[in-house]
Parts: sequence; structure tokens; C-alpha cells
Amino acid sequence: MSIKEELNSRLKDAMRAKDQRTLNFVRMLKAKMTETTTKKGFSGEVDDALWIDVIGKYAKGQKKALAQYESLEGEAAAEHAGQIQWEITACDEWLPTKADEATVRTWVQAAIDKLGGKGAHFGAVMGAVMKNHKDEVDPGMVRALVEELNS
Repeated sequence: MSIKEELNSRLKDAMRAKDQRTLNFVRMLKAKMTETTTKKGFSGEVDDALWIDVIGKYAKGQKKALAQYESLEGEAAAEHAGQIQWEITACDEWLPTKADEATVRTWVQAAIDKLGGKGAHFGAVMGAVMKNHKDEVDPGMVRALVEELNS
């Protein structure tokens, strides 16, 4: 079942169950897809790869929002933070799993070795790892490991 079909099914189930949290979440994802496909210059198919990209961008934005809400005090902030955390977890269902730190460390070290050892150009190492493992790594983790291993 495609991601679009799965979201449509969840939307119907949420309506039947009167599950407002899921209903709002699925509607938001569908709205983000509509924004993406109606942007000037968009061409291409609406396939699972595009859905994964849209969901990934939404999850990234929600992670930033979560950090802001967690820094606030009060019951309303805690409630919003809980909703955002739930949405991030729900997004993870469709997103590719990220490699663990040990694996990423191995990839970064291999890129450093390939590019001339310690002191290799930071951007070149980052580029090599990101090019080969874009969907498998967190860029922040790669950056930290490049700084650690390459100095």
C-alpha cells in the first residue's frame, strides 16, 4: 500500500473514531504535500519518495518547534510539546531509519582516509558522507563526527 493510500485510510479511520489528534496530523501532511505540488516550478510524480521527503521536512520542522516548546514553562507549553512529540513519532513510521553513531563514525573515518587522512577538507568529508548515505544519517551527527575525527 502506498503512503498516500495509507494516509487516506488513516484519515477515514480517524474520522470514524473521532480521533482528532490523528485527523489533524494526517490533514497537515496532506496540506504539506499540496503546498509542495502546487509550488511554482514543481514537476514530477507524487510517489512514495516525494511523500517521504515531505514527511521528513515536516518532522524536521516539528523537532525545531519541540525544542522551543520544551524551553517554555506552563501547562499549555507541555501539552503542545506532547502533541509535537507524538507527531514526530508518527512521522518516523514512514521515514527511513537512521544509522547509529558507530556506523556513521565508520563512514566518516573511511571518507577521511580516502581524502588524505587527518586534516582533510571539512566540506569534502561532509560531502562524501552525505552523498553516499544521505537518507541514512543525521547531518548534525556527521558534522560533529567530522570535527571530532578530523582534528
